[in-house]
Amino acid sequence: MSLIKQLWIATLVLTLGAFGCSFVISTLSARDYLERELGIKNRDNANVLALAMTQLPKDAATVELLVAAQFDNAHYDLIRLTDPTGEHVIVERSHENEANAPRGLGLSAEGPVAPAWFRQLIPMHPEPGRAFVSDGWQPFGTLTVKTHTGIAYDSLWQSTLRLLEWFLAGAVLVGLLGTVLLRWLLRPLDAVVAQARAIGARRFVTVPAPATPEFATVVGAMNTLSDQVHAMLEEESIRLEHLRRAAQHDPISGLPNREHFMAQASATLDNDSAPAVGTLAIVRLSHLIALNEELGRSAADELLRKLAGGIETLTDGDGMLAGRLNGTDFALLAPNEDQPEALAARLAECMDLVVGTSLPAGRNALPIGVACYHRGDPLPQLLAHADVALTRSEAQEGAPPQIERVNVSARPATDLGSWRNLISEALAMGRFSLVQFPVIDREGRTLHYEVPVRMHHPRDTTVLTAGDVLPWATRCGLLPQIDAIVAEKALNLIETANVDVCINLSAESMCHPATLGRLAAQLREHPDAARHLWIDLPENAAFHHAEDFRRLCAELRPLGCRIGLEHVSQMVCRMGELHDVGLDYLKISAGAIRGIDHNPGNQAFLRGLVSIGHTMGMAVVAEGVSDENEAAQVIELGFDGLTGPGVR
Repeated sequence: MSLIKQLWIATLVLTLGAFGCSFVISTLSARDYLERELGIKNRDNANVLALAMTQLPKDAATVELLVAAQFDNAHYDLIRLTDPTGEHVIVERSHENEANAPRGLGLSAEGPVAPAWFRQLIPMHPEPGRAFVSDGWQPFGTLTVKTHTGIAYDSLWQSTLRLLEWFLAGAVLVGLLGTVLLRWLLRPLDAVVAQARAIGARRFVTVPAPATPEFATVVGAMNTLSDQVHAMLEEESIRLEHLRRAAQHDPISGLPNREHFMAQASATLDNDSAPAVGTLAIVRLSHLIALNEELGRSAADELLRKLAGGIETLTDGDGMLAGRLNGTDFALLAPNEDQPEALAARLAECMDLVVGTSLPAGRNALPIGVACYHRGDPLPQLLAHADVALTRSEAQEGAPPQIERVNVSARPATDLGSWRNLISEALAMGRFSLVQFPVIDREGRTLHYEVPVRMHHPRDTTVLTAGDVLPWATRCGLLPQIDAIVAEKALNLIETANVDVCINLSAESMCHPATLGRLAAQLREHPDAARHLWIDLPENAAFHHAEDFRRLCAELRPLGCRIGLEHVSQMVCRMGELHDVGLDYLKISAGAIRGIDHNPGNQAFLRGLVSIGHTMGMAVVAEGVSDENEAAQVIELGFDGLTGPGVR
């Protein structure tokens, strides 16, 4: 029962109690007063009537006529005249049924009449008036007069009703004022309840302490809990980041080690959402053993760190990945890079700038081999072609960069203007569709279907994947329109197929208020379907656009949909920053999952990541699971779901 209802009940009980006490006290006091007044009136009336009888003839007819006239014109219950001894009644007039007696003087016909139960509840017995009637100097008789008590009962009843009305009015006024006051006093409780619910949903938020001491104590305790959990998550995130770097990175250069780089590169080549073409470049630090002997181990290690730092400066965050393949070879994977000559030139210039002056004369040339690829090419084949280019570079004087072009298919368009026209035409013609890939839980049941978008060429039968279209759509500013179409098709699929559906929302759409507003409107129009919609956002979107990300979560999660991050692996150290967002799930990058069944270092890292995800109330899903061995391993690590080529 709410406090407001309890307040009204308490007010009603107190009012009834106060009314009862006031009724008893005031009624009894009024009854005593009225009884005294009626007794005085009886004596006065008896004296007046006795005086009138004394002056009149004492024959029976005259006396009876006087008594009848007085009884009929006034308000009496009884007029009795007896002989002086009181044994013989000379004349008597009375009302046998008091309820039918005439009403008291001074009461209007419309006034309330005291009910019978009220008369029985508060009986009145005023003292009758007595006077002696004489005949000359001889006593004639004794006159007894009782005034009718109806006027007293009616007056008392009306006073009681007025008292009840005032008490009821006071109760309503007190209740209303109490409600307003209680609502004002309980305003801080709304924040306390919201914080408690957030903590129950494992969103460890903090709120300002209210002025009310009792609430401030509760809020302070919950804020302390939230701060402690936040600190614990931060510490766990830092520990996981150290574990991740130890498992996935080369200790000297700081770049991803061979195993992790190969897993990331393989996942990129197999990902339908990745760019359709790209470039792999390998830089070789020749004569490393000789450099160790000439410069010393510390200087050689510093040289390796400079070289790695130079390569890392070329990664622009657009899916580019640097890594150390072995002692002498460093690699740079550049998805969506369709100008290998430009990449080779930038890489050669960077290497000359960062390590050219640190190398001994005659050994300052760094061979560079570049291989182009198309999405879906086998990684061993790509590495083999890069090695061919690297060998050619080593064989030439000055080690100029060499490029090996491998299976690069022609695309529907080659420049920004052509892609803008192509995508705009497809949008106008509705040439977009969704394909479905299952995400299953630990027991093999379907959690939801991922539905990446496909664009059908407006003028032929070519079907382009998200990796073919979305990079160009981003450059053309058309990505929010594609995301809106994807959301609409996903909601329709939910309603027609009655399944949970997961869509990808880009960081550009997340930061675009109009697109976010349209998506929220779509979800409000389809409230039942919204509860079956999952929304994937890129990992970096949560940290690079934190304000927009929080606004999206605050606006969309109350509508029933679930929001999570995909391709999670590189920003684990910042995971504690999401302690108050209330994400529903994490999808761990395929690069971290690839080969997990024989990588103990990654297993320890992922076990910790699953633990921190569960602590924050999030389900954890493995991406890119390629076979049964990896599936069994991720389930053993505690993952809640999995998806990938090996999941059916």
